[in-house]
Amino acid sequence: MQSIRFGTEGWRAVLAEEYTFDNVRAVARATAHWFQNLSREGPVAVGHDTRFMGGRFACAVADELAALGVVPVLSSGPVPTPAVCYYVAEHGLAGAVVLTASHNPAEYNGFKVKTGVGASVAAEDAAWIGREANRLVASGPDGPAPPAAHERFDVREEYLERVLSLVDRDAIAEAKLRVVADCMHGSGGGYFDEALRRAGCAQVNALRTSPDPTFGWRHPEPIGPNLEASIPLSAEPDVDIGLATDGDADRFGMMADGDYIDIQRTIAFVLYHLLKNRGWRGRVVRAINVTSMVDRLCEHYGCDVTEASVGFKNIAPEMIGSDEVILGVEESGGFGIRGHIPDRDGTLAALVACEALAAEAKPVREILQDIFELVGGRRFFDRVDLRLTHQQRDRVQAALPSLEPAELAGQRVASVNRLDGVKIVGTDGSWVLARLSGTEPLVRIYAEARSEAEVKALLAAGQRLIEDAAGG
Repeated sequence: MQSIRFGTEGWRAVLAEEYTFDNVRAVARATAHWFQNLSREGPVAVGHDTRFMGGRFACAVADELAALGVVPVLSSGPVPTPAVCYYVAEHGLAGAVVLTASHNPAEYNGFKVKTGVGASVAAEDAAWIGREANRLVASGPDGPAPPAAHERFDVREEYLERVLSLVDRDAIAEAKLRVVADCMHGSGGGYFDEALRRAGCAQVNALRTSPDPTFGWRHPEPIGPNLEASIPLSAEPDVDIGLATDGDADRFGMMADGDYIDIQRTIAFVLYHLLKNRGWRGRVVRAINVTSMVDRLCEHYGCDVTEASVGFKNIAPEMIGSDEVILGVEESGGFGIRGHIPDRDGTLAALVACEALAAEAKPVREILQDIFELVGGRRFFDRVDLRLTHQQRDRVQAALPSLEPAELAGQRVASVNRLDGVKIVGTDGSWVLARLSGTEPLVRIYAEARSEAEVKALLAAGQRLIEDAAGG
């Protein structure tokens, strides 16, 4: 049985179960072999987030890389994944390893591998590293590499200057914005909130900035149920916007007027500003589970849209070496913005949201209303996750390619998209998507429609399809 498997974004596993020092060392050795096969010289950055024993795991990875002749450069402490990606690309390193499980619960940790341009490795390369790691595990432990002293890097000041250079700081300062910044106890503390201060926001009420391996016993994912500490603060009369980032600060969430602004509306909010106020033109690359509002906005402003499978590693290749792509975006809150790294960056996305408020000079709810009028009305979105046994997962995986209902939730099916899982589109443009998670034993079901009732009906219908396929 292969216990190490790279999913949508790296390898993730439960601490002390599959995520052990022996397995992490095996993945590090496999990663060293992969970098050696590239025949690209240069050090490899090793960073980590605020998870339990992150620094210890990072040192173990560095020791293994060094023992195999790959020079590691260790972060001086917890560091956002986008900052590591920037450091690698800016300084010409061979790549990076970041030990993080991103938005997964506290009992998880993970292992991300980045290329020399700061992007996630391609699916085939990740699969090769996974196979090699499992081969090494099966061959038996060689014992840990000897501990060594490693060079350290601190990219904080350089990174902050970089992201701040990509937004209109004067406009943000003139708007005198008052923001709530929720770092969710992740590695964005001291980066995310500090960037907002230096951008010129008049008031930054920063929450959960201190490192905490438990993340306050909340999933470090910036969505409504996990932002109970910051959402009420966004309702205060002297607050313009609430902003949040995840465990490794590569994702972004938004709040206003005491409500969580779901990620699909947040995507439309950011894109609307880039197209209308910045006047950017080109192409948008969106994941298959991203709102159709993106397509409507691009149609209005004369931009093209490319659809990609879920996972930013499937978006990044479209961005590398090209200024044509103005935005790469995914439903989980990942925004890749032109002129920066070909990867997600929650801090830059939050700064762009502030720039949008400054440019529009009106509240978030009024900007969203303008967007709804432009795209032909409001869209509603929701997602449910169904946990599966390994046997159920196998049955669902086998059934997805042949699922093709004639109708769903009382509506005739117009098309079926099998780019990633199965996306069933109705005659009015509403849709439901079912796909297996790449990092957890579950199936995710997404739906978008013109009313909350329709979304609930679509999710229920999608759930019935999956339960039937799983065998109950």
